[in-house]
Amino acid sequence: MERALQNYERVTKEATTELLAAWEMEKEKLNRKQQDLEEDRRRLEFEVAKGRLALEKDRAAFAAEIAGVEGMIVQPEDRVQLNIGGKHFETTRRTLTVALSEAPFSYFGAMFSGRHEGLMQRDGEGRVYIDRSGSIFEMILEFLRRYKSGDKNAAFAIHALPKTQMEAMLVELDYYGLESAVFPPVSFNIDLATFSQG
Repeated sequence: MERALQNYERVTKEATTELLAAWEMEKEKLNRKQQDLEEDRRRLEFEVAKGRLALEKDRAAFAAEIAGVEGMIVQPEDRVQLNIGGKHFETTRRTLTVALSEAPFSYFGAMFSGRHEGLMQRDGEGRVYIDRSGSIFEMILEFLRRYKSGDKNAAFAIHALPKTQMEAMLVELDYYGLESAVFPPVSFNIDLATFSQG
């Protein structure tokens, strides 16, 4: 009986040792699985964050594209038909008022401010009639269009006019209140000035 008891204790001890070893192995497997899952979670979080950044970038590009397209679309109420000295033009309010920051008191700024729209003189076809030189206005309108597009040389054609044409242009620019937009004042900076002995 004592031998049976010793045998029982030995078998129980061996079984317990085997169970503990199996339990330790399972515990190690679960720890490895948990680490793998944690790595997968971090990798997926990184991919999601990267995807969000890409999505935000795409969203910003799309919003910029929409804004650009909306800027190109001319609403019917923004279209302006002009009859200047018998010459017909079609443009937009935005083009005619683009230089307001340089010429805040321009003819077109006043015209489209909302205070004078009922007073505009119109021809028989409903175009706004202005009794000025159409051929000179054509150059002014081209300047405004190029200025609107951000062209730094928008006024080049006007600046290159011969003296006799420049005199007529200056009269028209003064009338439309756009001289300061075509010939912006150059700020004087004493640091940039050079002096010569005299």
